[in-house]
Amino acid sequence: MTARSKTRDSGASRERILEAAAELFSRHGYAGAGVDQLAARSGIAKTAIYYHFGNKEGLMAAVLERAASAWIEGIRQAAQQAGNPLERLDRALIGMRTMLEERPWIMKLVQVLALEVADEKPDVRATLLSLIHRARGAIIEGMRDALGMELPDAELVAGMLLAMVDGIAFGHQVVPDELSLDAAFAEVRRLTMFMVASRLNPQLAAWLEAGLPPSLPEPAAPQHK
Repeated sequence: MTARSKTRDSGASRERILEAAAELFSRHGYAGAGVDQLAARSGIAKTAIYYHFGNKEGLMAAVLERAASAWIEGIRQAAQQAGNPLERLDRALIGMRTMLEERPWIMKLVQVLALEVADEKPDVRATLLSLIHRARGAIIEGMRDALGMELPDAELVAGMLLAMVDGIAFGHQVVPDELSLDAAFAEVRRLTMFMVASRLNPQLAAWLEAGLPPSLPEPAAPQHK
């Protein structure tokens, strides 16, 4: 066997391990997915799993990185394509929704790990934080490119957008029959527009803080007789 074919086979084995691990971790959690199960599911020897990833914690970090990188890159590409800011926002939200519908295990895996092992496994925690920062950065970059300027509180807006999508993902897993993705993502769109508009328009921000509908004028000063 040539060096090239060995490298190719090693890469294929690594991918099979990652695919099996993603399925088992998302279904059974970190503690519930043992290395023996991973070996049986992937058809790869346990020694090869340790060779590629060092330990179970290293494998989990690799699964997270692989799962989320494509999604984050999708957000970045959708937000940076030509179009006005609303068109770019719509494309980014479509990408997020598609991920929830076609690969729901990604968000489920992140949520399970954040609750189950992030405080105890430094490598997993570091990977989770890196993915969150990268996703937030992709959104901020997209907003800057779409608006042609830095949005005030851009990091907060991006974090709130991700938090809303995270909440939708949780509801989609727990009560799918009670959660309309159409309505949920329409609300995310509306709230994101408000967050951006209120930071670009000081008068709108003042109305919102005062609890007034944006369509109403500012209250007139009382006239003294």
